[in-house]
Amino acid sequence: MPNHDELVSQFTDVTGVEPERAQFYLESSAWQLEVALASFYETDEPVTLVNESIESAVQEEDIEDSSKNIVRHKEVGSMDKNTAKNKSKPKPKFGTISDLQNRDSSSEEEEGQAFYAGGSEHSGQQVLGPGKKNDIISDMFKSCQEQSISIEPRTSGQQRPNTFSGTGYKLGQTNSDTEVVSGAQTNQQSNTGLITLKLWRDGFTINDREIRPYSDPENREFLAAIKRGEIPAEIRQEVQDAELRLDMEDHRHEEYVPPKTKVKAFTGKGHMLGSPSPATVGMTIPTDPADQAANESQAKKQLNLDTTKPITTIQIRLADGSSVRAQFNLTHTISDLRRYITTMRPQYAIRDFSLLTMYPTKELTEDKTIEETGLKNATIMQRLK
Repeated sequence: MPNHDELVSQFTDVTGVEPERAQFYLESSAWQLEVALASFYETDEPVTLVNESIESAVQEEDIEDSSKNIVRHKEVGSMDKNTAKNKSKPKPKFGTISDLQNRDSSSEEEEGQAFYAGGSEHSGQQVLGPGKKNDIISDMFKSCQEQSISIEPRTSGQQRPNTFSGTGYKLGQTNSDTEVVSGAQTNQQSNTGLITLKLWRDGFTINDREIRPYSDPENREFLAAIKRGEIPAEIRQEVQDAELRLDMEDHRHEEYVPPKTKVKAFTGKGHMLGSPSPATVGMTIPTDPADQAANESQAKKQLNLDTTKPITTIQIRLADGSSVRAQFNLTHTISDLRRYITTMRPQYAIRDFSLLTMYPTKELTEDKTIEETGLKNATIMQRLK
């Protein structure tokens, strides 16, 4: 079995490399000559051919002509950099180690970051990562961060923040003397137009509207205007003279999902449960207390109460939930009681209703008197039909 020196000698005779490199490949292949040669030709054969071609080309050319060509090449390269910065450099026919070291930053961005794997201090394998894409969204975020300026006014001293900033109502004794108290920030918020721009993986949305794809030229121009620090034309038409506030949200790692449709609240009629006479909510018209007192006075006047005859007090539960106590003679009929209700509450004059006893529930007859129906000191209720 040949020793290590013989294997190194055989490797150098076949490949023509230095003994140190031959020893490196043999050590990497556990001193198996065939495996070391195969590894060498897989990795270093193109470099050897390139180096041999460079040496033959240099020997054929004159030293002075080659130096002139190098100077001319450098001058042309500098002119190309000044005229077209974004234009990629043409790949030379032959490459050297110095060309790899002198590569500029623009080519690195196009080809990706270079990594080196394996080998020793005299050899190695270069691996290029994926090239960097021209991402307009990332550029727009960077540009907006550079141009963003805080313009919130600062007040002198420390001001305690308000917990409530909406509109309030100062209640009074009646429905007509309610006072509206506006919040301190109402006027400021009304003059501010808020635009929420959400960037998704496949497009962007404005104020949670329909998604707009990035591939559309109009949408790309919209984003380019924001990148330049300008307000797009469609936003200017929407906010008009209001102060614009743009909020950007980064959702590029998420797929766009349309928002759920908001359910509208029930807007029909409701009935108050727990009573034999269900009251319809929101059907009566509120009246002024002064008018209501005048109506009650008019109802008592029309009733013609005779104080010389027996008097009873009847409690009337109206359909709107209110309760009224009134005095009647025992000779008054149910029809008189109905007239008293419609005079006191004019809104019931155009509604058909019936009067019933409480327990047991029984509809009262119009021509019967209070004494005949047994309503002395009783409670009745109104039911709308």
